[in-house]
Amino acid sequence: MAFHARTHLVTMLALRTDCIAVNVRRMMSRLLPQGNCSIEAVARQLGVDRRTVHRKLRSSGESYSANLSDMRMTLTLRYTANPHRPLCEVAELVGFESSSSFSRWFPKCFGCSASEWRLRHAEAGDFAAG
Repeated sequence: MAFHARTHLVTMLALRTDCIAVNVRRMMSRLLPQGNCSIEAVARQLGVDRRTVHRKLRSSGESYSANLSDMRMTLTLRYTANPHRPLCEVAELVGFESSSSFSRWFPKCFGCSASEWRLRHAEAGDFAAG
């Protein structure tokens, strides 16, 4: 009984309108590297139906696809900033099935290729040691 009450409380807190995007993005950051960041997978992790996730995001003026895009861009920059991490690994970690898909997507979002981005930031000294 206590387990069910705790599970219900966690779900209710997770789905408060003011924090749904935070919880969705948290799940996305966990699921993207595993290769399954569908809304169904995120909803399952939150313990609700995918329609509930859509509805809660919509009520706060957000969408699943916009959150996924933002999370993918945030993680891409974080992973690409590590000059020792291969770009094919970055592509995998942010949910791309192939490096070529990632290579086409990156310039659309950032205005240059991932390797150019790395070079520019390395020349500017933007990389932290390690």
